Amino acid sequence: MKMTIQLCRLSLLAFMLFFMMAASPTLAQDGEQNGEKFYMTKFCITCHGQKGISVAPNYPNLAKQNERYLANQVKDIIQKKRANKLTLLMTENPVVNKISDEEIAAVAAHLTNIKVTP
Repeated sequence: MKMTIQLCRLSLLAFMLFFMMAASPTLAQDGEQNGEKFYMTKFCITCHGQKGISVAPNYPNLAKQNERYLANQVKDIIQKKRANKLTLLMTENPVVNKISDEEIAAVAAHLTNIKVTP
């Protein structure tokens, strides 16, 4: 029951963020390949926190993970090779489904090199 409530709250937040993003120009249009900005605008922050430290215990921390590992995990989830209740937020999100390989690589590089303060 708690998991369902959390997923509903996160879905609502993602829905609101989607409409905020739709009103602003995309980062790709601006020619910007900044992993931090992609991380903040592609909904990663919703579950994985501002600095890659999860906001809930059921989502993994992404900060300081291996770059290739992160990129492969995102691709597998988007391609539905890994499917569970938690990955539904990614696979059902139209913004996440349209993320490019370049954007995934930029986010993975950002998370690998992010500075996390205790």
